[in-house]
Amino acid sequence: MLSSKEIRQMWLDFFESKGHLVVESKSLIPVNDPSLLWINSGVATLKDYFSGKKIPPAKRLTNSQKSIRTNDIENVGVTARHHTLFEMLGNFSIGDYFKVEAIEFAYEFIFKVLKLEKERIFITYYSEDKETFDTWTRLGISKDHMIKGSRETNFWDVGQGPCGPDTEIFYDRGEKYDKRGIELLKDDIENDRYIEIWNIVFSQFNNDGENNYTDLATKNIDTGAGLERIVSILQDAPTNFDTDLFLPIIHATEKLTNLKYDINNYFTKNPKQTKINTNFKIIADHMRASVNAINDGVNPSNIGRGYIIRRLIRRSYRAGLALKINEKAFLYKLTKVVRDSLIYKIDVKKVEDIIKKEEELFAKTINDGEKLLENEIEKKGTITMEVAFKMFDTYGFPIELTDEILREKGIFLDLKEFEKYQKIHQEKSRGEVGVGMDKVINSLALVKDLVSEFIGYDFTKSTSKILYLLNEEKQIKETKEDEISYLILDKTPFYATSGGQNHDHGYMMQGKNKIEILDVFKDKYWNHVHKVKGKINIKDKIDCFVDEAKRINFARGHSATHLMYHAIRETYPHEKIEQLGSNITWEHFTFDFGLDRRPNKEELANIEKIMRSFIAKKAKRNYIITSIKGAQKLGAWMTIEESEYHDANKVRVVEFENITRDLCGGTHVANSKDIEDFKIVSVDSKGTGVYRLRVLISKSYVHAYLDEQIKLKQEFLKTLIKQNQEFEKTYSKTFETKIPKETEDKEKLLNDYLRLEEIIREDYRKFLKAKQNEAVSIEAYKAEKVNGKELFLFFENDANTLRKVAIQLRETNPSSIVVALSETKPKNYFILVGTKKFNAQEIFKKITDSFNGRGGGNVLVCQGSISSTLDQKTLASKIKELI
Repeated sequence: MLSSKEIRQMWLDFFESKGHLVVESKSLIPVNDPSLLWINSGVATLKDYFSGKKIPPAKRLTNSQKSIRTNDIENVGVTARHHTLFEMLGNFSIGDYFKVEAIEFAYEFIFKVLKLEKERIFITYYSEDKETFDTWTRLGISKDHMIKGSRETNFWDVGQGPCGPDTEIFYDRGEKYDKRGIELLKDDIENDRYIEIWNIVFSQFNNDGENNYTDLATKNIDTGAGLERIVSILQDAPTNFDTDLFLPIIHATEKLTNLKYDINNYFTKNPKQTKINTNFKIIADHMRASVNAINDGVNPSNIGRGYIIRRLIRRSYRAGLALKINEKAFLYKLTKVVRDSLIYKIDVKKVEDIIKKEEELFAKTINDGEKLLENEIEKKGTITMEVAFKMFDTYGFPIELTDEILREKGIFLDLKEFEKYQKIHQEKSRGEVGVGMDKVINSLALVKDLVSEFIGYDFTKSTSKILYLLNEEKQIKETKEDEISYLILDKTPFYATSGGQNHDHGYMMQGKNKIEILDVFKDKYWNHVHKVKGKINIKDKIDCFVDEAKRINFARGHSATHLMYHAIRETYPHEKIEQLGSNITWEHFTFDFGLDRRPNKEELANIEKIMRSFIAKKAKRNYIITSIKGAQKLGAWMTIEESEYHDANKVRVVEFENITRDLCGGTHVANSKDIEDFKIVSVDSKGTGVYRLRVLISKSYVHAYLDEQIKLKQEFLKTLIKQNQEFEKTYSKTFETKIPKETEDKEKLLNDYLRLEEIIREDYRKFLKAKQNEAVSIEAYKAEKVNGKELFLFFENDANTLRKVAIQLRETNPSSIVVALSETKPKNYFILVGTKKFNAQEIFKKITDSFNGRGGGNVLVCQGSISSTLDQKTLASKIKELI
């Protein structure tokens, strides 16, 4: 029986023998691709090659790429083939071979390498693709094993861009898996008998977005074959889990419990054993994904990829409890087994530590969370979304896990309603509140009701009584000088992190003891919890002092987020704009919103223009206390954290007269003029269709930023001119005449410098174009004999001259080798190798391998870079030894 490692290597070896370059599996975290949360296919890491964005290292590529898909986690363990982590085997052609060769390769691999029986292979194809049908049948596939497919089943099209028909290869596992026959394929019915093992996409058309199709100038091949599926077939396993990819993890899990996994239960279908098997499968699958994702840099958290991994670990942990595993932490012990079942390098110690910490964190809260559900069901017979969200927010239960627990009890949640809650509470998930809650969850369980009053809207100082003094485990009476503790006061002026606004800064005094404020967050009853450092006793009152300078900046930022949201809606009047989060500090704030394209310069400038008009309006800020229904009648935007409004009959609407009304519990300026100034300093993509603006407010911060940017731009422009000695010599005087005149309007001055940069870049392009048209003399360059070969080896300061000389030398001396180098920065060299008689790639590889280099090219010319601490004379000698 072939092992999974052997099968994987057979794939790579086969396609390498067909001229494909083997590409190593890349990280699960996409690089510079905000459209993807995870690498989710074999082609995902190669997209830039297919799009033409990057030149591929070869026109034929092959890989075995680890991938993650998480759109149907709840099916993992239930079906035979659903996984979160899987490996996709692929062979790719970028403008090289096409349909016939791709099918011929598939045929040869299936029948001559894997040696599968021909009578068990069935092929689907697009009904209009006669060439595919003819090629398969010519090779020996029986016509009654060829299944016509429709546009829905056998045509790969994403609506705009490259597209084309595909052909899918299925393996028939026989009647013991399903008595039904070929109709399963013809009618595209989900089944366990006919297993798709390989899909070959013929990318030959371009869709203009209006379903007008034209032939691509360069046709490509994109394939995907599931390693887990092929392994299950070759190892005669009922499911993918019954192979050497998963069984070692399952067997390691068996050692932690008295329960056993039964492979034959796929056929016997004992209900009790099915549940046991499902839990073993969940652990095996999720730990493969978690170990690899953590190793690639993802830590469990409440956002993005981290949330997915937290969900997988916690779902696995609960599966372990169902298997009667009684250890507080046990999943981390599977890390080494996961590593050994695959081929990827894993930092076992690092991954173990992270998983163990996540398990211990969840262990603290799981009992409380399940008790809460039981109590609610006992009282009401169902669960409200408020309680479901509390499970997520306070107890750290992924909503999907709560949903699974409830489904087992016959209760069904509306997960779309949860998404609304999550958007409103997004900042709490993003910020430090959850972390604080996790760290002190045990001691906070002692607090039974809302006991603390927030007086910070009206006061920045108070003398307060300590109601609770806590450490991370219990209530205490006093602390030492440097000890960290948690305080709940009868009244507090310190704002707790919520609604996107970070907690107030400041300090407390108890007698002569000064206490440092580390964090302020809310517990499940909305009490303000102060994380502090210093010597405290519970008997004496404590004086609180909010940092008023920082408070006013928090207020400026929070008011600006509301006004800016209105400015963004005005800028995009035909778009449905949603606020997706904000993070307000006393120095700046960020604002996340959804848009189907990146905001351009003109749109950002318009937002700034509108914001400055709001500031100039001197709009008065009013607070309106009403009910949720009253706020809705007022047309208030409910854009932030709804946990402020646990009392639906008493909410606060913040109004800036004649501009906007918003439901909000944050601190605000009294008048829009108090914001003083506004500047968007950056825009970043945070994923598909989500953009983050980083913003400065107040005159001091905006002016300091503009001064800094002007200074940096002045220095940068001088550097820009110095990039070419000849250009600097001829352009310096011109530059002096174009320097913007100093003005009090810093914004205008910066824009003048930005325009000057565009002018200089354009002038430099014209200069280079003129230089490229100039002929260069090669008479001064002499060849020498090296190891019986004629070699031109020289150094040039100007890369443009270097290229021109190297190409002319190669053309006029076809029997020679040309090696040209230019120092780009200390000890880093641009290198070009050209030859007509010899193989430039072989010479180039010898040099780059010896000097930590990189680059590429073809048999005639290669270029790239190398690193060396040697002086030029010694470096030249070393290179000659390699020729």
